[in-house]
Amino acid sequence: MIYSQSNFNGSPVKRIINESLYSGITLGETKQGLFFSYNYSFYLNTNLPNLENINGKYLPRGYGSFNSSLFIFNHKYGSITSEPTIYYKKKYEISIPKKENEFSVLNDIPNNYNQEIILKNTGFKLQYYGITTGFGNWNQWWGPGIHNSLSLSNNASGFYHYFIKMDAKEIFDNNMDVFFKYLVSKPMKNLNGDKYFLSSLFFKIKYKILELGYNRNIISGGHQDLNWSQKDAFSVLINQNKIKYWDTINTYYILGNFKKIKLNVFLEIGFPNRSFAGYDPKSYSEHSMGSNIGLRKYGFIGIKELLFGIEYTRLVQGIYYNILPTPNWYDNKKFNYSSYNGRRWAAHSGSDSDDFLVYIGYLNKKISLICGLNYERHGVTYHFPPEVKFESRITVSYKHNDTKFYLNFENEYFEHYGFVDSNINVWDETFEFGSIQRTKTLMFSIEHIFSFN
Repeated sequence: MIYSQSNFNGSPVKRIINESLYSGITLGETKQGLFFSYNYSFYLNTNLPNLENINGKYLPRGYGSFNSSLFIFNHKYGSITSEPTIYYKKKYEISIPKKENEFSVLNDIPNNYNQEIILKNTGFKLQYYGITTGFGNWNQWWGPGIHNSLSLSNNASGFYHYFIKMDAKEIFDNNMDVFFKYLVSKPMKNLNGDKYFLSSLFFKIKYKILELGYNRNIISGGHQDLNWSQKDAFSVLINQNKIKYWDTINTYYILGNFKKIKLNVFLEIGFPNRSFAGYDPKSYSEHSMGSNIGLRKYGFIGIKELLFGIEYTRLVQGIYYNILPTPNWYDNKKFNYSSYNGRRWAAHSGSDSDDFLVYIGYLNKKISLICGLNYERHGVTYHFPPEVKFESRITVSYKHNDTKFYLNFENEYFEHYGFVDSNINVWDETFEFGSIQRTKTLMFSIEHIFSFN
């Protein structure tokens, strides 16, 4: 086969394998015909439901499985996809401190949005000469990182959206590619039952070793006293209608892809603009610039199969302001703190956080072994002490013909959970009940691809 695996239900390991071995070529992008993929996962979890970037999968304390059948029909003028998924969970209750506000949608929070049967990756696309439009609930990943994205990631389950995109790489020579995508979500509801929308623009240019990208997110609606519709959400990016009421995020990135030495280096920066009851967003400075920086080196220390990577995400809220509080990332209750089905659709570390990952791995076309260490904090500026967690993880994959096997294990140590520790006892190295949490998670997955073309 000329493709490696399904480009649906992505994961950091999948992205690394495709980038390293297949130059990003995946099922559904290069082949016409009918494809069928069977996917099965089984998990064991001892405590907190904490895995990130797994397409909204929720793994509570206990054990369970995920069974899905992904159908893909590709034609030169479009495609149709659907993935019926059955969840089985044996869940055990846990006693933990309660988290509130913007910290209530972090991945370590028990999730009440459980469904036993859902349709994932379901929708249609129409395409003609590099222009594609459609409707569906596929996950998005916009940005150069593999662990975090400031705008859209696959941390949450995919939400239904309309989109139009253009890929102009066929227009230019092999050295240049221009890509554009605009999507608008179907209405989502906040805790008051008010409808809100996400309108998102993504634009990137590749030229030789350099890639430049821009993303603008506008979250609109969510007010009982403001009339707002799907039509308004489609046009808000252009006409800026009532823009002072909406939350916006602008992100920019630069990626250097040095193919000769197999090195990717990137920097992504972003600026949140939190609405405040109709105040003009230009009346105060945006001090809470966020960033995501990292590198991936294939052929590390001269060994062809060896991989080394680091990634650091900083979304720490600024402490200095003049008129209005410094805007924070993903903290607006009217928009469910930028979450869908209880999980954030962007950077999983969330508001007022930072997140550092270092990993090393071995991979070829049959086997991959990737080990990582992750240090993450929440409430860095306005909570003392902040939540701190340290994770060690290992992922193994094996490919046999059209079948791939994955085994993932994560060990997590969590301190100051729920911000319950006081300033006094933290210095004495004593902790309130529930402040320290320990979790071990094991997940085994199988993916088999059939093609009929």
